[in-house]
Parts: sequence; C-alpha cells; structure tokens
Amino acid sequence: MICLRTSLLLVVLLGCRWELLFAQRKTAAPSGKLPSAEKLVDNYLKASGGKKRMALIRDATYEWTIQLKDQTMGNARTQIKAPGSVRIEMTFGNGQIISAANASSTWVYGLDGQLRTLTGAEAAAAKLQALLDANHLVDYKKLNVLARVVSLGEIASEPAYIVEFSSRNGARLRYWFSASSKLPVQIEDEERKTMVRFADYRFEVATNVLEPHHVALNTDGSGELTFLLQRVSYNMGIRDSAFDPPPAAEALDVPALLREVARNQEEVERRVTEYAFVQRETDREFSSKGEVKKETVKVFEVFPLADREPITKLVSENGVPLSGERAAKETKRVTEEFLKAERDREKNGQKAVRRRAERLRKRATPAKADEDDDPVISQFLKVCEFVSPRREKFRERDAVVFDFRPRPGYRPRNRQENLISKVVGVVWIDPVDKQVMRLEARLAESFKMAGGLLLSLRPGAGFVIEQMRMAEGIWLPRLAQVNLSVKVLLFGGGDLNKSIEWSDYKHFKGDVGEYKLDAPKDVAPEKKP
Repeated sequence: MICLRTSLLLVVLLGCRWELLFAQRKTAAPSGKLPSAEKLVDNYLKASGGKKRMALIRDATYEWTIQLKDQTMGNARTQIKAPGSVRIEMTFGNGQIISAANASSTWVYGLDGQLRTLTGAEAAAAKLQALLDANHLVDYKKLNVLARVVSLGEIASEPAYIVEFSSRNGARLRYWFSASSKLPVQIEDEERKTMVRFADYRFEVATNVLEPHHVALNTDGSGELTFLLQRVSYNMGIRDSAFDPPPAAEALDVPALLREVARNQEEVERRVTEYAFVQRETDREFSSKGEVKKETVKVFEVFPLADREPITKLVSENGVPLSGERAAKETKRVTEEFLKAERDREKNGQKAVRRRAERLRKRATPAKADEDDDPVISQFLKVCEFVSPRREKFRERDAVVFDFRPRPGYRPRNRQENLISKVVGVVWIDPVDKQVMRLEARLAESFKMAGGLLLSLRPGAGFVIEQMRMAEGIWLPRLAQVNLSVKVLLFGGGDLNKSIEWSDYKHFKGDVGEYKLDAPKDVAPEKKP
C-alpha cells in the first residue's frame, strides 16, 4: 500500500529548498502489446496482499523518520482515511509543517505560521492523489478516476509500466509499476515537477499487506528527502476533523456573512448588465482513458441588456477569426437582435417587474421557501455545516475562507436539499466588500432523480467560479469551470468539461442605444473549393 504519496507531494507546495539529487531514468521500447491499466492495478493489489485486505483498511497512521543525505532531520506522521483524506505533520528543529487534503479542500500550514488553501492545478493534483491513496487504488473507476497505460520504461535497469491516472478537472499523475514485483516504484507529477520513489516493501503483521518502508521525495530544484517507516497502525477510527484546516482564533459568523453576500450578489447581477465584455468558452471531450479527444475554443463579444438575456456575437473559433461572409452574417444577426430588443423593451420591462414581485412574494411566504426550484441561501444554511472559518490572502486581498459539507444526520426534505446534501467545497469571501471571490464545489456522492431513471450524476462532478474586483469597486465574473459525468433517461449520457473566462469589461448603461455596431457589409460569397 502506498499511503504517503499525497502527503509527500503536498510538501512541494511549501517552497522549502533541499539539495538536488534526482535518480537517473531510461526509457525502454515497448515490447509487444501493453497490458491494460485495470490489469496492472489488479496485479498490484494481488501482490500487495489482495484487494479484499486492502479494502478493509479504512484509515491508517504512519510514523516516519526524515533524513537528508543520511542525516536525521526530523520526524513525520501521516494519516489517511477513506474515501479521500490525508494529513501529514513534519517536525523539524525550527518548527512544524502541516499539510492535508480532504473532500472539501487542500491546505498547507508552513513554518512561517501562514495557512494557505490551495487552488487550481495544485489542489486538483493533491485531491486526485488523496483519492487514490485513501482507497489504495481499489475500484478507482467508481471514484470517477480515469487511467491509461502510457508506455514501458526502466528504473534502475528494471522494466516498469507507466500508468497515467487522471480526473476530469485536468489533474494527472503517472505511476510506475514494476514489471517483476508488480508494485508501484515511482510516481511523477509533471505539473509540479515532483517525483516520489518507493522501495523496501515489507508485509505488516496486523493486516498482512505490503508497505514501502523507504520513500524518497524529489522536487525540481529542491533536492531529495528520505522517509523511513518506523511503525503503522490501522483502523483506529480517525475522526474527519483531523483533516480540517485550523480555524481562525477569532469567532467568524459565517451565516451572517453569507446573508450579506447574498444581498450584495443581487446588486452585482443588476450591475453586470451595465458592462459589455469578451467571453471565451473552452469545451473538451475526453476518452474513457482520460485522453483529450477534442478541444473547441470560441470567443464571443457579449452585450448584456436590462430585463432580457444578453446578446452574443461570435468573433472567432479555435483562434481563427470568422471568415468575411460568416462575420457579415453574424453582424447582421446581432444587429437584428438589437432592433428586436428595442422593440420589446417595454414588454421585457413589465415581465421583469412581475418576476421580481414573484420572488419577493415567495421570500415573504415561509411555506413556499422549500418549494422554490432554485437552492436558496436558507437551504444552504440549513443543510450544510461550515468548517474551519479562517483568514487568508487570495489574489493579494484579505479573504475569509471556510469549508462546507453536509450536516451529519441531516435528512433532506426536498430535491434541492437532497442535491445540496451531497455537495462539499470551499468558499473565499472578501470580508470588506462582502463578495464571493472564489467558490469550489463538487459532488461527494452520486445524485439521482427517480432512482436514476431520469438523471444520474456521478461523484466528482463539480464547478468552480471566480469573481474579480473592478477599479470602480464592483465585482464581476472572471472564471467558471464545470466538469461532470451524467446519464439521462437510461438512454445515454456523457461528460461535460467546460471553462468560461470573462475579460475586457467596458462600462455601458446596458441600454440598446449605448451599443454601436458597424453595419453589416455586403461581402461576396466565398468560393467553395
């Protein structure tokens, strides 16, 4: 079993510097047909003690001695718990470093006493690693993890199969499985330029499974640390709170903060119609093995208007501007949309007034609150608990950060609460402007409608949103990412991986008269080849 990997990889994020000492690697030409990833993982589980024995390990604690160039530098303790939590504490002469990953967030507490919640590729790789470690690679497909065999390589003149594990949010890790022992001997993370090597596997008496007693961590430009296993204990009932980040010393009222954020968000939604902007959409299609089959990038100019949906103008696809004839047609279509918006202005305004009145009526009727189709802040506060509220820096601004997860034992009363009760994540809030800076959320377990007959979402489906503060003080969208695997009506389904980026905001009044487009030009039809 290889349970230290996540924790060691998180050490890279601390910015420590150690002397560089990388192992030499060679690449061998593939010989014959490569085995499948499923076969290699199955061989590993058999060699390490068996799938059933590995699956029985729900948590474990490891005690290590840390060495640098054969000199003892400190000690470490690693804890793991299924389905996807890991924590490591490293104690040195000058202080302690703590890092962890759980279902909601990944974080590092450094020697400088600063707490940092990870985002982006760092967090994605750490969560993928934690998921694989805590489950010992058992049934990784059920965890919505993809895998493919890349090639056959060599480590210390011994052949090893290279398997790439990936998640739909872009995280990728490469495992090297020894062709002779069937055990993992190396893990590579190209994103963070990190390599972990495993050796000296021994059977543990308590579980009769193999554990690596010698682990070497290499980081690009930071050298090598060696971890020597001293003792391990299994299934001691580690509490989930062991993997939570430390809360702030002061009391932070998260529910009150969220209510203020909700009120401010309504103002943002109103003000966003005063800005035109550029919208870049990236759609990716993945194979069942995690390879990108297709990527499409479209860029739009967007013109929001009050009381109706915005008008969008396509300007390029996959980095290529629209051709003359197609660009003229698009300009003509957009011009006609503006003319229609002008004609329907009064009617759209009346509809908007009725919609606002209906929302206010529902809010004023408690009995109707739970019947609303959209999850509202009251449901979120009721279903979720807020963990470890803390103060950090995010994009050079002060932030209040907290994890959220379902309240233990809470029984959802409707479909919206049922969905919220399966979601975990982390939120960054600007404490001065009372605005969401970043929100990450994902399904911790599957969500089904009508027992899966109508709709089924697999675990791991998630989204990320970010807002940015403009010079005039208003907050506007910057980024949104969505990835999910869905099945509809038993007839099929698919995966959605989409990123949207907003930029080049220009202030207008959100009125048709404020926008000026060049008149569509008469362009001769393009000649067909």
